[in-house]
Amino acid sequence: HMDISLYEQQVEELNRKLTFQRSRYLKEEYEHYRITDMQYSVLSYIQQHPCTTIGSVAKALHTDAGNMSALCKKLEHSGYLIRKKREQDERIVELCTSQSGALCVQTISRKIQQHYEEQWKQYNYKDKEIIVKGLEKLNQFLDAIMRKENMR
Repeated sequence: HMDISLYEQQVEELNRKLTFQRSRYLKEEYEHYRITDMQYSVLSYIQQHPCTTIGSVAKALHTDAGNMSALCKKLEHSGYLIRKKREQDERIVELCTSQSGALCVQTISRKIQQHYEEQWKQYNYKDKEIIVKGLEKLNQFLDAIMRKENMR
């Protein structure tokens, strides 16, 4: 049976590669819109959950609110994000994508879809199942680690 540290190296390496791969094949789009992979994830999440809060986005993307706040300010300066105070409660700041933010998400997600469609055709049902199940397992695994961390 495989040594734990070997598994650990493989999981970490794969995780790094996955993140790197996405930012690599979207390099042109990211450069064109002058955003990072993480900023795209933020915009994409806000696009799917309009009028969300910094706290919600931070939680969904596994980062702290301070980090997220700075990231959102940057996106607002770039004109991709609109931050407005909630009418019922001035303390709560709501986030929405601007028109150019929405266009950015739309363009990049279409590009992702294209890549997937072309590639997906080359795999049979069984392989597709293995890919999805494997990623789900990896996500559960990393999620369990995160939960333990948060309990400390």
